Amino acid sequence: MDTTLTDASLSAEVLAKQAISAAVAANWKEAAKLNRKILSVSSGDVEALNRLALAQSCLGKVNLAQKTYKRVLSINPYNIIALKNLDKLSKSTGAKTNGISNGNTNHQPKISSDVTKLFLSEPGKTKIINLLNLAPPQVLAALNCGDPLMINAKNHSVSISTTNRVYLGALPDDLAHRLISFIAGGNLYDAYVKAATPKNLTIFLREVKRSGKFINQPSFTTGQSSSLESD
Repeated sequence: MDTTLTDASLSAEVLAKQAISAAVAANWKEAAKLNRKILSVSSGDVEALNRLALAQSCLGKVNLAQKTYKRVLSINPYNIIALKNLDKLSKSTGAKTNGISNGNTNHQPKISSDVTKLFLSEPGKTKIINLLNLAPPQVLAALNCGDPLMINAKNHSVSISTTNRVYLGALPDDLAHRLISFIAGGNLYDAYVKAATPKNLTIFLREVKRSGKFINQPSFTTGQSSSLESD
C-alpha cells in the first residue's frame, strides 16, 4: 500500500471536516482557506470547489465564486449544486430589493452582492440565532449565505420562510414572544441566512425600524435563549 496516498487521503478527509465545521460556524475566511488547502493537493475535488465557492460568495467575492462554480461545471457539467448556485448568483447580481414582507407589506429588505455588509453587528439591534423545528434537509441544502428571508409573526409563534413562502424553521418561544410584541407595536426587522447545512440553519436578524413606543427598548438582549449565539 502506498502510505503517501493514504496519508494524503486522511489529511484531505480531516481538512474537509474542518472546512464543514468552519462553514457551520459561518467562519468563511477559515472555510475558504481550508478548502484551498484541499484543492492544492486535489485540484479536481468537486466538493471542495463547491464549498470554496460558497465561502467566496459569503465573503462578498461574487465574481470569484462564479468562476469557482464554473470550474466545477467544467469537471462535472451536471453538478446540481454548482448549477443551482451559479444561477442564483447570476440572478442576484445587481439586485436592489426583492419586495419581501416581514410583517409589513411596505417593507423591503436589502439584497447586497457583498453579504458581509449584511452581518454588521449592532448591540440591541442584531442577533444571530439557530432556528428550531427545521424544514427537511433537502430544503435547507438549497439555501445560500445572504439569502433574504420572510419573518412570519403569528399569535404565539414566529416562523421563518423563504421569499417563496417555503417554511424553514421557527424562532425559540422566548424570542418569538418578544418579537411578536415589537412587530405589533410597529418595529420592522430583516432576516437573512447566515449559515445553512442539511441539519442546521443559522439566521441573522436585524432591527431596521424602532417605533416610538419602544424607543428605549432594545429588540435583543444577551442571554435571551439557549439557542441564541452571541452578537
